[in-house]
Amino acid sequence: MKIQLRFTLVVTTAVLLAGLGTVPKLSRATSLSSGGPIPNESASPPPKAATMTKHEVVKKYVDGCRKKATKEANCDKLRKDAVEILKEDLHTLGSSAKRTYLPALLKTFKSDEVVLRIAAADAIGMIGPQDSDVELLAPIANDPVPDVRRAVSQMLSYGKGSAISLLGQRTLSMRAGLTPDTPADHGKYSMPLAPESTYLYYASEATRGRLSYVVRKILDPAMAFFKSKAKRGPLKLDEFNTLYHYQLSDEQEARERIWKQDSEAKTKQIEALQKDTSNQQAVLERVMQFQGDMASQSMIEGGDRYRSDIFESPTVFVLEERQIGQRTYPTRYVVLYQDKALKMPGYRLSWMTVPDDAVKAAQAVSMVSEKQEETRKKEDEALKKRADALQNLQKKKDEQEKSKFKKGQSDLEKKLGF
Repeated sequence: MKIQLRFTLVVTTAVLLAGLGTVPKLSRATSLSSGGPIPNESASPPPKAATMTKHEVVKKYVDGCRKKATKEANCDKLRKDAVEILKEDLHTLGSSAKRTYLPALLKTFKSDEVVLRIAAADAIGMIGPQDSDVELLAPIANDPVPDVRRAVSQMLSYGKGSAISLLGQRTLSMRAGLTPDTPADHGKYSMPLAPESTYLYYASEATRGRLSYVVRKILDPAMAFFKSKAKRGPLKLDEFNTLYHYQLSDEQEARERIWKQDSEAKTKQIEALQKDTSNQQAVLERVMQFQGDMASQSMIEGGDRYRSDIFESPTVFVLEERQIGQRTYPTRYVVLYQDKALKMPGYRLSWMTVPDDAVKAAQAVSMVSEKQEETRKKEDEALKKRADALQNLQKKKDEQEKSKFKKGQSDLEKKLGF
């Protein structure tokens, strides 16, 4: 009975906090703490010194602090108390392991309260998401707040089924923080944006030249949009990787060198902070940020491989090419695909973020490798031609000997009168 009452409280309050409508009257609800009824609005108010029930705390916050233009002095405390009560109730719903509570928990993600969205993710994890929930859970994995995305990512790890596992891998999020992220401004990087595109927070990193989106229903409009702006394409991903093999390798090498230097600098900063024992919180925050950056780097590199179990039919349009040193590089391009995990079409905007000097340094090394490889190819071709010539010569010799043998045998048969 108590779980059902908590369910009612969570649903009605979450709906109001999300701005979806008015909350039903709670005057007949039962108190979670005392089991007695909450007095209705016509009854005499309780003495000021009396301890409010949990339902009364939430109701007073909703009615008294959210609706009045002039908020009461203790509204901050009421908000914290109300959120804590609802957080506890969300966990109670999750611990029931009943899937009937899933719709109510999903509604909580429309609340402005980050703590409640995290608690709802924890609760769904307790219930255990399934393959049939993928389309419902995919949007909440794209929450603007990093800590909520981490909570959803962990929730998906408790799911059962191949589809839910794939969604968890696709939406894996390691960044931390309570401040909402802002979608990167594609225009700032001179990248075009297809109509009806939705930004993916967990798969985007502007500092590394990668922004990901999903589009509605079908991919054809996005294909046509980028084709009209492309300098080259469409190319299958394998064709693109082969065509720009050395260029992509140069960019990756330059990026890794810069990342290594940056990591060494951050490690020294952390070591310096660790010497100050009075500021361990700053050390912890810096370490977590560093770990998040490392995870983000790995995810970007992993995304560039476009796993076939997640990305179907990746197609590339080169939007810009630029001469750097002795090679022409695809400095801006877009990869379009069908996202199997999200069950939607999507695309990824990519552009070069490393300086030209770093690319040239990597190019100087790879040019040597390219020349050595060309030399080996020429040697291999020469050896192959020689082997083919020897094989043809031997074949002719064998044919001549075979013909000679047949003629001799024929002459012998004539002499013998056969």
